Amino acid sequence: MRPHSVAGDDPGAWARKSVQGWMMQEAEAVNWVASRLEAGAVREALDLLASCSRLLTIVGTGVSGLVAAKLAATFTSSGTPAMSLNASDALHGGLGVARRDDVVLAISNSGRTEETLLVVEQLSAAGIPVIALTGNTSSPLAALADVVIDTSVPAEACPLGTLPTASSTVVLAIGDALAVTLAEWRGWTLEDVARIHPAGSIGQIARARPSTGSSTAAGFA
Repeated sequence: MRPHSVAGDDPGAWARKSVQGWMMQEAEAVNWVASRLEAGAVREALDLLASCSRLLTIVGTGVSGLVAAKLAATFTSSGTPAMSLNASDALHGGLGVARRDDVVLAISNSGRTEETLLVVEQLSAAGIPVIALTGNTSSPLAALADVVIDTSVPAEACPLGTLPTASSTVVLAIGDALAVTLAEWRGWTLEDVARIHPAGSIGQIARARPSTGSSTAAGFA
């Protein structure tokens, strides 16, 4: 419904109310999923991430592929080398990047995305452990994974209930939280941040703050 079609409503007030409402629905979805996180699954995921001796490969298709790219940047910039691998590209040669020392983070809300499943099947068969972020814990993806974190949401923040909005925001929040928890347990410091951000405001802020000590570079324990 367009703002000018709502009798008696100021268009600006209508727009603000609508945007605010959808934002709050996404925020509530994050809170809801956070309250339902299983301690065992989170710990197992962090154990696998900490054991990764080479590269964290984050796999997704479509919007999940875009989320994968953002999470790869978060993990890499916080001390866990990572790359995003679009599942469609992976099926046409991109799988060559994967090695047995890697860990895979696979993203699919339905857990049934064909390209993502094909990629995960290949990686799992190669002995590479898989962590699944999925909204369907009974899905084929969940069955393939070594660890499953439930990202299901009550509803998408969308008038038609179809667009990946709340679900993709939840995955971003969980991925970011895993990355910074891992960095925290490894003793990630401002010196580490400054080292890999030699330019830009993040590096400037890190260099300006008092020293926080030496990085332990320890694994998750």
